[in-house]
Amino acid sequence: KMETEIKLLSLNINGLNSPIKRKQILSRLAKQKLEIVCLQEVHTKKQFRKYLEYPKLGKLFIALADQKQKGIAVYVKKEIKATEKYVDPQGRILILELELGYKPMLLVIIYAPNDNQKQFYKDLHEKNVEMEQDNVCIVGDLNVVVDIKKDYFSNVKNKKKRKILP
Repeated sequence: KMETEIKLLSLNINGLNSPIKRKQILSRLAKQKLEIVCLQEVHTKKQFRKYLEYPKLGKLFIALADQKQKGIAVYVKKEIKATEKYVDPQGRILILELELGYKPMLLVIIYAPNDNQKQFYKDLHEKNVEMEQDNVCIVGDLNVVVDIKKDYFSNVKNKKKRKILP
């Protein structure tokens, strides 16, 4: 089999609780003709999963917390076989196995915390090793800064403790 090319988009959405915002964003995403849409920070409680359903985007996979914060929602078009492999109860990690081309691939979607990142990434690494898959794609909000000078969300106090990519 040939390898498959897919269109994937990953966004930190900063909440999807407003019905107007949710409808606008999800309908716009549906027009993009994407095979996979990964949304982080959906801020939706587990019991309100139904509000994230949007069949035009594909099958919904979620990792939601009990409280209205964090959260991951992933939409996969029905043409792609996707299996849920791991769901973090804190709404920070979701791992799917996708059948793409000749070899299965793990799609790891993360919403990393601002603090205690060392432990988070250690746990994430262990979870990936446990999956015994060498074809892995990691997407999401890593909560790291490439260039501290361009990080317009940081304040002076926060700049010293922000993680910077090498």
